[in-house]
Amino acid sequence: MNFNRLNNRFIPFSQIETDCILALDDDIEMITTSELEFGFQVWKEFPDRLVGFPGRRHTWNKAEHRYRYSSMWAGDISMVLTGAAFHHKFYSHLYTYTMPKAVRHWVNKHMNCEDIAMNFLIASFTGKPPIKITPRKRFRCERCSLNESLWDGPEYFQERNYCLNNFTRIFGGMPLKKVDYRADPVLYLDPHFGVHEQRFANIGHI
Repeated sequence: MNFNRLNNRFIPFSQIETDCILALDDDIEMITTSELEFGFQVWKEFPDRLVGFPGRRHTWNKAEHRYRYSSMWAGDISMVLTGAAFHHKFYSHLYTYTMPKAVRHWVNKHMNCEDIAMNFLIASFTGKPPIKITPRKRFRCERCSLNESLWDGPEYFQERNYCLNNFTRIFGGMPLKKVDYRADPVLYLDPHFGVHEQRFANIGHI
């Protein structure tokens, strides 16, 4: 590829032979093998959903009369960030070949919001919310320099607020669906079973 663009992460390369794609940012280092295996099992049950770890939500600001992006911990979500998420490769085709050009152009220009765009795309296609898996909320490398991060600074979150409203206009409405559901392993935190008895033993708490 001649250019470093966030849209490139969703190119349906011919080398990808599996139906499932795990999208993972290069600064995600806290996810365990148990969490990855469990996430894949959940995706196999819901292959039409975006299944992942970092949950986010959109809210409506009545005073400003616009949507706002929120990373605050709450009881519901409407997005799963593709920095650590499973999706069907069909959605990579949709993103690359059918996503409105205005959305892809904005992502390329600002190097932001490709994850929000994918959430819009899947929700618009299925009419369903994503699925957050496990309670973990922190995933990123704590040793990595914030100066090298795309998600550092107030401008990043201001742009994401704009993304929500701009993409809503382009899509002709807000497709994101809120859900107060999280998928955990059956025996997660069950005091009657030891770690050695659990299939997914190493699930992070926060």
